[in-house]
Amino acid sequence: MAYKKFDDPSAKVSQASRKVYEAFWNDAQRRAIQSVCNRVLCGTGGTLGGTAGVGSDWLSTGGTSGLDFTNRLVLLINGRMGTAASQANINLPKGTQGSGTWVKYLVSAKFGGTACTITAGNEGASSTAARLPSCPDGQVAIGYVEYNTTSGAFIRFGGGTANSYNVLTGNVAATCGTLCGTCCLFHMPYDEA
Repeated sequence: MAYKKFDDPSAKVSQASRKVYEAFWNDAQRRAIQSVCNRVLCGTGGTLGGTAGVGSDWLSTGGTSGLDFTNRLVLLINGRMGTAASQANINLPKGTQGSGTWVKYLVSAKFGGTACTITAGNEGASSTAARLPSCPDGQVAIGYVEYNTTSGAFIRFGGGTANSYNVLTGNVAATCGTLCGTCCLFHMPYDEA
């Protein structure tokens, strides 16, 4: 028979949206477990084809700003299944990326029509020094892009594009660097190079 000590933390489940035990003391561990459990199940309602229902990339450069999320995905978030609809021209976060730096921009999604969010990582002196930021609560990491500025700072907001948000390539305000490529994810990686 187990007995509860007077100073043991309460094991009751929190009613907060995260649904995590209050006795779970390390927020970094909680976020890591949540990021691995919340994942992409399949694409386009299961009809995209390929391994696990996903057969093609779902991220591309936006036409007028940021990035495009081109395929509907079925997601598992906090034990619930739902879909994230495709979305065009997802704006980059406001701010400026310094000259001669690498930044990884994490794309995450939640259920719904305008589901995607882009979060900027740190500015690194190399590709390996640029790290992915934490995935926002209640979302799934669906990919990231890496951008390297070579001839000046990249102003992510301003410059006369649609709604003043700049694209990563193909725009006068974005010719200061190179889009190193996109990477689609099924969940937030534990670590990345």
